[in-house]
Amino acid sequence: MIADPIDIKPDRRRARTRAALLQAGESLFAAQSVEAVSIDDIVAAADVAKGSFYNHFADREALARAIAGQVRAEAEAQVDQINDGVADPARRMARAQMVFARFALQNPQRARAMMRLFAGATLPNAPLNRGVRADIEAGLASGAFRGLTVETGVLMAMGMAMVAVSRVLESRGQTSPADLCRDLNFGLLRGLGVAEDLALALSNAAADDIFTETRS
Repeated sequence: MIADPIDIKPDRRRARTRAALLQAGESLFAAQSVEAVSIDDIVAAADVAKGSFYNHFADREALARAIAGQVRAEAEAQVDQINDGVADPARRMARAQMVFARFALQNPQRARAMMRLFAGATLPNAPLNRGVRADIEAGLASGAFRGLTVETGVLMAMGMAMVAVSRVLESRGQTSPADLCRDLNFGLLRGLGVAEDLALALSNAAADDIFTETRS
């Protein structure tokens, strides 16, 4: 059954308005703190009426949370894709770290918004951290990781990912992202208890695989 076009248009307008608010908020929050951006700034950048804002978000913080979750979910989707079919937790960890850095390299505005907004990025039990938590748990269970708790492993992994993203955004081409992440990844794997030779091999392989398309 074909829906009446009259019934579809309001939904399309609503979707466009929400998308415009998300895009405007992402741009503004990437450059300034949440507190420095007003709702008037957001609706002006989105070119929508102020009343429309409240049809989609309760307040500025709700918009910020929606943007942060959306960007982080996009990065996590890339991690899932690159690790599809990869079972070894140490290899998965190495590749995931590289993907976060590559995401920042390819999407600097989105990465800045993610860094600025997602305060729960390193909370071990945060829903968006379930993937890294599962890898840490698998690594500890198999003996690939050792000498730390699940919580510490998650904190180390997410903390290192945020450092990598920050350095990629700040380096402005001065440092090779692949080389930077190779070193950070090696340090992370060693911290997780991976043997030196294996940590180096995994870091080199991940850098070669993930950054192949982004090298000049």
